[in-house]
Amino acid sequence: MTTAVREINLGTLNRDRQGRYAKVFTLSYETRAKGSGETVKVVRHLPASGVETIGKVLMKASEDVAWNIEVLDNDGNDCTFDFAYFQG
Repeated sequence: MTTAVREINLGTLNRDRQGRYAKVFTLSYETRAKGSGETVKVVRHLPASGVETIGKVLMKASEDVAWNIEVLDNDGNDCTFDFAYFQG
């Protein structure tokens, strides 16, 4: 199976929950596509609050739902473990 990249651009989510402009992070993970079972890489651009929300869901799911989870800052530095839900 090949890995297809599916880009989900959530450009309006560059604000925090109070509506202030916020630093945007790139969250990516791999999962299986419904129906075909093909492995897809999902990429989302979110503020820190969005990364925490999606992280909570991903970490509660079993390992066969999402794997290779990575969070990058604007400079491309890995900051996955800076978020509480990915620390343990």
